[in-house]
Amino acid sequence: MAADAVTRNAAFSWIAIIAMSATTAGCAMQQAKSPGAPAPQAPPQAAVMPPDLQAAVQDAELWGHALYDSYTAPKVENDKAVERAIATVHHSVKDHCSGAYRAVVVMPPGAPKDRIVIYDIGEVSASQGMVVGRHYRVETTLDGKGVLLGEPSTTGCVTLPPAATGSAAPSTIADDLSPAPNEYHVFLSLMYGRNLEVVTQAGHWLVEHGKISYIGR
Repeated sequence: MAADAVTRNAAFSWIAIIAMSATTAGCAMQQAKSPGAPAPQAPPQAAVMPPDLQAAVQDAELWGHALYDSYTAPKVENDKAVERAIATVHHSVKDHCSGAYRAVVVMPPGAPKDRIVIYDIGEVSASQGMVVGRHYRVETTLDGKGVLLGEPSTTGCVTLPPAATGSAAPSTIADDLSPAPNEYHVFLSLMYGRNLEVVTQAGHWLVEHGKISYIGR
């Protein structure tokens, strides 16, 4: 009987070991099947910029930074010619979008010396978001009385809602007026601290901290 007891105990021990092994294997299989945390989304990678658009991109960055500097600079009294130029812009632009507009003179290094360049920038409250368009660039004669050139930033009125709190994902903007991002995109990225993915006929672009890079088609 003692021998039978030893045999039964031994059998029970092997059964227990097999059961524990099966249980452990089952847990391992469940863990293997459990999906892990989603991998963080990689930022868009820059591609080779089309050579024929490099000059336009440099120009957009130059004017965009100059616009931001003028827009955020302490307000000073303009000279008479600039005041007349701003008044000319207000009388010339007939299709303003809703909201307020603020006109500033922008003259970066290398700007033409035979004209005054005014940007008329649309504004809404922070709770409404960011005005993408229409903004305007108007170039007047040196006396501020005549208009040499007038261009809108977009064909329609576009306002992006505020970015989600803590989100670094770029806001997507479609642009059908130019093949590359323009100075307004550079200005908006600096003014609002938002990354912008601009989609044009040439492909997708990233505007980040006032710098333009090409993502590709």
